[in-house]
Order: sequence, then C-alpha cells, then structure tokens
Amino acid sequence: MVKIKRKAERNNEKSQETKVEKKSYDQEFELKKLKVLCIIVNRHQGDYYINEFASREVGASFLVYGTGTASREIYDILGIGETKKDIVLSIVKESDVPSLKEIIVNRFKISKKAKGVAFFMDVDSIAGVLLYKYLTNTKENIKRKENHDN
Repeated sequence: MVKIKRKAERNNEKSQETKVEKKSYDQEFELKKLKVLCIIVNRHQGDYYINEFASREVGASFLVYGTGTASREIYDILGIGETKKDIVLSIVKESDVPSLKEIIVNRFKISKKAKGVAFFMDVDSIAGVLLYKYLTNTKENIKRKENHDN
C-alpha cells in the first residue's frame, strides 16, 4: 500500500509541475484579429469573390443563395432589378482588410450588375485553437515576443 501511495503522489506532483509550466496558446503565440466579411451581390457574381479570396489565402469563404422578400413596387422604387442574390461570407484577418476592400471596390466599378453591398464585422472570440488556425490559414505558429521592459 505504501508503494502505491508514493507512486500516486509522484504522479500527482509531476502533473502539477506540467500544469504550471504550460502556457495557453494565446499567451505563447501571436494572435491575429479576425473579421467577418459579408458581400451581397446579384446571383452568379459571388463566385468571383470566392475564387479571388482563395488565391489570397483567405481561410474560409462561404457562398449562400438569397432571395429578396420585398414587393415588386419596392424593388422598382429602389432601382433593384434582380431579387436573387449571392451572399459571400468570409472570415478574414484584420491585416487583409485593405487589400480585400480594394478588390471589392474595383469589382463594384465594373458594371451595374456587379454592384452590391459589402461590410465587415468584428469576431469577438473563437472556441478552439484548431478552428482559429483553420480560419486564419495558419501554417506556422509565430511565437509571441516577450516584453523585457519590466
């Protein structure tokens, strides 16, 4: 019995030591702020953004089909001809926002059919390191720089 207790005590001490030494992912590695990019355009225009963002290594983009629900009179007043829409949702790094904004603005200038609505929203939190790494397209963890100012 004494041997079993001593062995259990040593195992308990080892597990406490490893708990103290291990840092969480956000303490050890640099985290990039994320945003959700939402683009609403006429049907068949969303594929352009999906392909363009994939070439820019955006981690995740989704294309959803939408249909307007307003009456025909409202569409005529607003000058909206097409009621079927593509909704592109992408998770992007905050540092990529200016270049993606430029892509969107240039595409909107092409023709009346290519126009749409685009906006960014902040992402407050993500559950899980693997999901974060997938959404940011992280291939290599970058160590956080230590502050030696203290």
